[in-house]
Amino acid sequence: MPYLEKTSFQRLRDRCLADSTTEFSARGKSVIRCEHCQLAAYACICPWQPRLCSGVEFVLLLHRIEIFKPTNTGRLIADVFPAQTHAFCWSRTEPDQQLLDLLSDSNRQCFLVFPADTPEAKAKAREVFTEIPQNDKLNTFILLDATWKQSGRMFHLSRWLEGVPCVALPEGVLRGYAVRKSHQDDYFSTAEAAALCLQMAGEQANSNALLDYFQLFNEHYLATRGCYPPVIGNLHQTLAALK
Repeated sequence: MPYLEKTSFQRLRDRCLADSTTEFSARGKSVIRCEHCQLAAYACICPWQPRLCSGVEFVLLLHRIEIFKPTNTGRLIADVFPAQTHAFCWSRTEPDQQLLDLLSDSNRQCFLVFPADTPEAKAKAREVFTEIPQNDKLNTFILLDATWKQSGRMFHLSRWLEGVPCVALPEGVLRGYAVRKSHQDDYFSTAEAAALCLQMAGEQANSNALLDYFQLFNEHYLATRGCYPPVIGNLHQTLAALK
């Protein structure tokens, strides 16, 4: 398998591991995992990982605990679009200066991806876009990568994000995250939310590729829970053709 350069997500994870004083403990911690995709070695998805380019960019704003979870799907966005994905740890009071510089970049048009009809969003009276305005700025989507409860807290407490408008994701897409479930129909996994952002930006092919990779991740992760090798099928061939 060819060498895969580390993505922004993986570099952030390495830094957090180096700074951590306690070991992250969760179900499946004893599994021997691929260092790159964090799936069980026998269910590694790296051979089918597409690396594509997009006309938009993503900012993964990660809760610190989320960085260490093998179920995290934000990493899939960084896998598929490594040159267009930035990853930062969330901090209520001390956000990374590089993140603040990105948010204040006059050449960017930033959108916060968060359900606009939640009590948190309504309380902020934030501007909400249902379509992406047409201009010369670089559309940049900020994704709160955490559990549903954590992301609401991140949204509510991040005073430095208050000037960023929300984007309302289109309805009608099937939710396919088989590993973790939400009680809300309009709450998506981070990868699904990014795919919808790509659809809104007119990048349907890129959206489909990310959703295919996300589906592959689901199939392989469930195989690790059942301790059996994943079945190689048409989805693998589809992604291999994109490489």
